Amino acid sequence: MNQLDNDAPALTSVYHNANYNVAPDQFEKVIAGLNEPQQETLRFWYFLGKDRGWSLTKLAKICGTSSATLSRVFRGDYGADVATLCAALAKARDNFAESVNNPDFIPTSLANRVFRICDRTRALSTVTIMWGVMGIGKTTVLQEYKRQNNHGRTVYLRCSPGMTFVQFVTSLASAAGVASKKQTHLRMREKLFTVLGAGNRLLIVDELHQLFLRRSQNDITPVLQCEFLREIYDRANCGEVLVGTKALERHLIDQKEALAQLLDRGTMQISLPEKPSAKDVKAFISNYGLPELDERQPEASAIVSDILKSSGLRMLTLRLRDGATTAAKAAETYTWSHFISAFKAISTLGAKSA
Repeated sequence: MNQLDNDAPALTSVYHNANYNVAPDQFEKVIAGLNEPQQETLRFWYFLGKDRGWSLTKLAKICGTSSATLSRVFRGDYGADVATLCAALAKARDNFAESVNNPDFIPTSLANRVFRICDRTRALSTVTIMWGVMGIGKTTVLQEYKRQNNHGRTVYLRCSPGMTFVQFVTSLASAAGVASKKQTHLRMREKLFTVLGAGNRLLIVDELHQLFLRRSQNDITPVLQCEFLREIYDRANCGEVLVGTKALERHLIDQKEALAQLLDRGTMQISLPEKPSAKDVKAFISNYGLPELDERQPEASAIVSDILKSSGLRMLTLRLRDGATTAAKAAETYTWSHFISAFKAISTLGAKSA
C-alpha cells in the first residue's frame, strides 16, 4: 500500500473517473496555511491534472496514490500527518518525467532569451513589455515556455482583435482556470486575483497590440484593459509579460495613456531582433536533419533567404515541414531537393489560385 493511503478513509471520491472540480481559487485558499514547499508540491499535482484534462483517477495513478486521497487533499482534508503526505507527493514529483515534446519548438537563441526574460519577470514580480516583427516565432516560444513552466505557475492568454472589456476579463479568468459561468463580473475578478496572487505566478499576455486594433478614436476599451492588467499587478503582485508586434511599440508612444499606469511600475521594455541569427537558422535546418546550406545548394539557399526576408521563421518552419512530408511520402531520406520540390509545388498552387 502506498504510504499516502495509510490514513485514507474508506470512501469513493465524488470525482472518481471525472475531472476534479475544486475551483483554483478555492484550492489556493485551502493550501494557504501550509508551508511554501508543501504548497508548491500540491500546486504541481493539482494544476498538472487541470492542464492535461486528466481525471482524478489518472492523476492519482501517476503520482502513486488513490483518487480518494487526492480528493480529500484538494479539499483541504489532510489528516494528521500532512508532512508525510506532502513528502510522498514531493518524491513522486521528483520522479515524474514527461516524454512529450513540442515538434514546433526549437531551442534557438531567441527562445533562450525569451525564457530568461520570463524567468526574471517572474522572480522579480515585475512587468515586461516585449515587441518584435511578425513571424520571428514569439508565440511558439511563449506557448512552449508556458508548457514547460505550467502546473499553476504560468497563465497564458492570446488576445483577439477588438476584444471587449468583458471578453478580455473573461478570457483571462478562463486561462487561469477560473469559471466564468454563473459568476458576477466582480466575483470573477476577485477569484482571478486570488489565483494569480498565489504561488509566484507569471501572466503572459500575447498579441497585446490586437487590443488597439479596430478602435475608434474615442474608444477607451484598450485603456480599461491595460488598466485591468495594472490592477492585477497591484492586487496579485504577479509578474506580467506583455507581448506584441512592432505596432505595440507605436502604441507605447501614440497612446501612452493606455499603458501609463503599467509603465510607471518599473516596466522593462524590450525590442526583439527583427531577423533570426545565422545560428538560429542553422538550428532550424539541423532540426530537420538537413545539411548546412552552402554554395552547393544555391537554389535552396535563395529560397530560404527569400522566405526569411518576406515571411520569417514561422513560414520557413512550414516550408521545411512540407519538404519533410514530401520525403516521407516517397519513403526517402529528407534532402534539399525535397524542400525545393515542395516549395515549387506550393508556389505553383498559389499562382494558379491567384
